[in-house]
Amino acid sequence: MKAAAEDDDNAFRFRRGWFLGDGTGAGKGRQVAGIILDNWLKGRRRAVWMSVSDRLLEDAQRDWTALGQERLLVTPLSRYRQGTPIRLDEGVLFTTYATLRSQERGGKASRVEQIVEWLGRDFDGVIVFDEAHAMANAAGGKGARGDVAPSQQGRAGLRLQQALPNARIVYVSATGATAVPNLAYAQRLGLWGGEDFPFATRGEFVAAIENGGVAAMEVLARDLKALGLYAARSLSFDGVEYEMLEHRLTPEQIRIYDAYAGAFQIIHNNLDAAMQASGITSAAHGTLNRQAKAAARSAFEQAKQRFFNHLITAMQTPSVVASIERDLAAGHAAVIQIVSTGEALQERRLAEIPTDEWDDVSVDITPREYV
Repeated sequence: MKAAAEDDDNAFRFRRGWFLGDGTGAGKGRQVAGIILDNWLKGRRRAVWMSVSDRLLEDAQRDWTALGQERLLVTPLSRYRQGTPIRLDEGVLFTTYATLRSQERGGKASRVEQIVEWLGRDFDGVIVFDEAHAMANAAGGKGARGDVAPSQQGRAGLRLQQALPNARIVYVSATGATAVPNLAYAQRLGLWGGEDFPFATRGEFVAAIENGGVAAMEVLARDLKALGLYAARSLSFDGVEYEMLEHRLTPEQIRIYDAYAGAFQIIHNNLDAAMQASGITSAAHGTLNRQAKAAARSAFEQAKQRFFNHLITAMQTPSVVASIERDLAAGHAAVIQIVSTGEALQERRLAEIPTDEWDDVSVDITPREYV
């Protein structure tokens, strides 16, 4: 199915894309691997799998291997230097949005051009934009503080789509867009400039949907599903029951919490004086450096929230462990969801350790840093 799109007043024809919006745990990675394999078996032996982090390469290789395929057929683009040819006869090229946005420099072609040269201008295989919401703000817009420039990731994603009009585009995201303008990256859905929707341009589409509010978004989702352009399923929790586990703070925990709360209150009360002493504000002339003032307040609030999050989590952990032990003793399975792993902090700590001490690594990833 072909459609037309408008971008920067230039109309072009392209193959219609598809949006996979299944919720967490529904198996989007396996579905992506299945889509690529389906095309692979039809002779389209080159594909691109885009995601937000190099760490997700292993997840992509796992999903590909789960379908009985060779793990190393999923190859990272980072293996090839910018400006050099991609020497793969066939395979799934895995890259990140951060890599994709690398511009032409020093006579070396951009990453987008590097991929296009490998695929060929007449490419009709699969390009998967996993976690597609990473391309939000592809066309820019207006924010609370004025015009917002388009994101480099979003622009790179649009350039790749425009360079390969015959490619089979798949957008994958459980949260496609938090705001209507952020759907600019999904131009292959034909939401504007086509025959299925009454919007000649992207601007008309954004204005109409924003004016219609939530009801308009619901109608849009319904129509996309009816046209076969969108699938958004979620796991059923039918029969699932919940009960709250309450942790009773001990007197010692209450004392610890109150002590730290008092310490942060002292910092809060003296923050204005500290900014005056450092020349950020002045009693006579008010704010002298708005950016520095906002950065200082933001740093303090972030440190406070992170610290107390760690503290409260640590305090309630004994009750959680005891509950898990009771469930296991009763023959139940315990499933633990880890919301924040502290991986970034751990990597900073490991980077500070000299290589001659790696045989006995000991790192501190407690809230001590914030204190």
